[in-house]
Amino acid sequence: MLTREENELLMRVEGDAPMGQMMRRYWIPAMKSSEIAESGGAPQRLKILGEDLVAFRDSSGRAGIMDEYCPHRRASLVLARNENNALQCLYHGWRIDVNGNIVETPCEPDDSDFKNKIKHIAYPTRELGGMVFVYMGPPGTEPALPEFPWTSVPETHRVIIKMRTEANWAQCLEGVLDSSHSNFLHSSEIIPGQEESQLGGTSREVKDDKILIRRPSNDGRPRLEAQNTNYGFRYAAIRKPINDPDKYHYIRVTLFIAPFYGMFPAPDGLAYIQAFVPMDDHHTMFFWFQCSFREPMDPELAYARSGARTGIDLNPDYSKVRTRENNWLQDREAMKVNTFSGIYGVQTQDMAVQEGMGFLCDRAGEHLGASDVAVIRMRRLMLDSARHFRQGGTPLGLDGDIPYSHLRAEERIIPLDQPWETVGAFAGEPKEPVDARV
Repeated sequence: MLTREENELLMRVEGDAPMGQMMRRYWIPAMKSSEIAESGGAPQRLKILGEDLVAFRDSSGRAGIMDEYCPHRRASLVLARNENNALQCLYHGWRIDVNGNIVETPCEPDDSDFKNKIKHIAYPTRELGGMVFVYMGPPGTEPALPEFPWTSVPETHRVIIKMRTEANWAQCLEGVLDSSHSNFLHSSEIIPGQEESQLGGTSREVKDDKILIRRPSNDGRPRLEAQNTNYGFRYAAIRKPINDPDKYHYIRVTLFIAPFYGMFPAPDGLAYIQAFVPMDDHHTMFFWFQCSFREPMDPELAYARSGARTGIDLNPDYSKVRTRENNWLQDREAMKVNTFSGIYGVQTQDMAVQEGMGFLCDRAGEHLGASDVAVIRMRRLMLDSARHFRQGGTPLGLDGDIPYSHLRAEERIIPLDQPWETVGAFAGEPKEPVDARV
């Protein structure tokens, strides 16, 4: 159980909060490149670490992210004209480029050098893997970009799902690091499968327009073991398989990658990683990066199965139609027949539980058990890192090179005497092709 002081340190990211200041030292996935696809197109509003920001692509195609409010009289630059490689504020015509330079102050005298004395808050951006990354730390302290597996595959071989969660970043991240809840919350979608026991992992099929995952185990009490790494940690959920439990373990290895990534096992040929980017203390922007190493993926199918279809599941700002106010459209009649949670989609189920804790979870009322090993470790590592950073140290994962492109989460059935650490340890490319459309 965390003390109130520790809980505040973990959750708070706005202003001078140590956790937020530390997160500024990482490259942060800010938005899809497609959201500002048009050079000279409409600026877009976004919020990261409590800051109101505006993103745009200038006339030369450069992506920019800066303080939303004009440095003159604080009018919103979301309304600005985007032309001639600058945003022009509608209020008094000030023009600002992607680097925060004041290009023109047309209301000032012709001989004024006023604009040269002002620098607008603008942050470095980089585009990688269909995403715009932003660095919000001190200039000159940028680390290398995290080149995860999804950043290097062709555009047709990846899908990026984006959804807004009405809850603090930490309680959202904890969901992907919690293996045992899948036996309950997702039990209508993840079911035991006898025939999968010899395959080394799960299999998937589509039934009634949703993915049904068959797992080679019905063990609802996984034993968790963790191993610290230079990027965070990896842990194994160790279960008894359905077949030959006296000879084998069923292993699922999940990774926590600082500061807010979770990588969990995907079917052969695919890779999954999720990011939980703090918008502010109370809201999180969720990104789910899916990629296939073998063949193109179908984005529309992925959006539908994740409950992430704009205009159906999501509003234009990526907030959900299913909310706390409507109980996430839980279907109590379906719960009597064939659905454990009554909530559509694995991702929506996770978000419903996370949002149901309140915007900021009061962890003083928790009673943690053996199934919470990974959650406890993430909290401790991030708290230790924030304290270390506050004293002038380097944040977790930024001290040395990390082979992001080689990181893998994996599931396998292995002999009882084989160490679980051999599973997913810098695995190479998948051995078998997979139908990424299923």
